[in-house]
Amino acid sequence: MLEPLALEGLLVLDFSRAVAGPFCAMLLGDRGARVIKVEDPKGGDESRGWGPVYLEGESTYYLGLNRNKESLGLDLKAPGSRAVVEALLARADVVIENFRPDAAERLGLSYAQTSAVNPRIIHASISGFGLNGPEENRPGYDLIVQAMSGLMYANRHEDGTPHRVAFPVTDVVTGLFANQAILLALLQKDRPGRHIEVGLLDCLQASMCSLGPMYLGSGEEPPIGSAIVPYHTFLCADGRVVIGAPNERIWQRFAKAVGREGWLEDARFATNKIRVVNKEFVLGEIQAAISGMTRAEILELLDRHEVPCGPIHTVAEAYSSPRAAVGSYEHPKAGTVKVSPNPIKGLPEVEPMAPAPLLGEHTSRILAELGL
Repeated sequence: MLEPLALEGLLVLDFSRAVAGPFCAMLLGDRGARVIKVEDPKGGDESRGWGPVYLEGESTYYLGLNRNKESLGLDLKAPGSRAVVEALLARADVVIENFRPDAAERLGLSYAQTSAVNPRIIHASISGFGLNGPEENRPGYDLIVQAMSGLMYANRHEDGTPHRVAFPVTDVVTGLFANQAILLALLQKDRPGRHIEVGLLDCLQASMCSLGPMYLGSGEEPPIGSAIVPYHTFLCADGRVVIGAPNERIWQRFAKAVGREGWLEDARFATNKIRVVNKEFVLGEIQAAISGMTRAEILELLDRHEVPCGPIHTVAEAYSSPRAAVGSYEHPKAGTVKVSPNPIKGLPEVEPMAPAPLLGEHTSRILAELGL
């Protein structure tokens, strides 16, 4: 007998779009929740139009964020839409939305309005900068929040040029926090209604677990680079590798592996704190010790001595690696769609994955269920 899915029987209404909310809802769908994605029939979720890669006209960005969902095409501003929304709310367990507070109120989707229909609703509001404050109605997107959080500045190059993380890290960590909050609310005894609020800026700064405490503890701007030496990129004869020695036992193994036991008697290498002070000298010495070796040679040597290391892969190399987790589903237009599956193992999940829905694909069926 198949083990039951943890969230089977749960109805989630996903009014969100872009990344954070859809990612959160998708994780609930992976564990058996029924997720109805409510979209404007004129265009739908804006991620449907995000390229540059499309499969038969379907954005891979959208396809990767919306598996295990149904799509209901509904113009929330149309006069007849309220009857549909209220019929859905009456049956729902969870609402996820990322409207600005003023827009949620106009659409009848503030917590006060949804809980009036269903007092037991768990309502998750995802915003850029919180629901109460001077910037509550300011739109929040990953790029803007990475800049305002300090992350882009901390990720600056030696010449001072700030750089964003290459994927929407703000949205992903916010989606994870929202998902955790929903699950915690579902676990509460007698399951009362609950309004959950998560803000992109708050979530990203809460995730900056080294940078924030550095500043808060010292009052000074965190320095560029790692607090661990070595924990860096190095150039080999035929490419680049990363090497880390996060404790003194590993540092000792590393020094012996590369034939530099003398470092262990040199005061300039004595502890990580001292190596950070002498960072440029230490890194230069390490670079000189390995520069004549190929990437394969240094990785084999360090693996043998149990020193953390790895090659710097392109995205193509990383997803072609035998270690890569890649799943797939069959889409009615795009064909076989390869995606990163849910990484949590040991819990039952929806198998096979249901494809990300076409815009409004399930509208007729959902309305018929509601008797509308």
